Amino acid sequence: MRKTFTNALGNKRGELLDGGHGEPSVDDNVKLASTMTNQELIESGNKTMDETDQAIERSKKVVEDTINVGAQTAQTLKAQTEQMGRIVNELDAMQFSIKKASQLVKEIGRQIATDRCIMVFLFLIVCGVIAIIVVKIVNPNNKNIRDIPGLAPPANGSSRRLLMAFDM
Repeated sequence: MRKTFTNALGNKRGELLDGGHGEPSVDDNVKLASTMTNQELIESGNKTMDETDQAIERSKKVVEDTINVGAQTAQTLKAQTEQMGRIVNELDAMQFSIKKASQLVKEIGRQIATDRCIMVFLFLIVCGVIAIIVVKIVNPNNKNIRDIPGLAPPANGSSRRLLMAFDM
């Protein structure tokens, strides 16, 4: 049994060293289990166990490093998630501000349009009053044009009399 186990172990070890292809290579230091004494077998087993222990320690270090990298990645990811949340909140605030600004611009535009309409109507009224005044001055005897309220009718030289009273 010992020979079978040692030969199978040697074959598997050789396959691993060769990458799993071809015949196992035989080193000068490797002896067949049948030619080894019990003490040599124990030493070979202890050496293999030491190598295995070292490989396990290296694996533990790799796992520990992987865990540390994973923890750092998780912290970085958490920080980036919080940063993204802050950015989303700022974007929402900006969008709200832009909506308010748009509403104010629309309101100001309506006020300007209303002010312009009022100015146009006032301008038309002033032009109409000026036109009526000009027509009355140019042609005072025209009966088709009504008198403007608040303006006196045109003065005739004969209808007007100056009365002076002297008290002495």
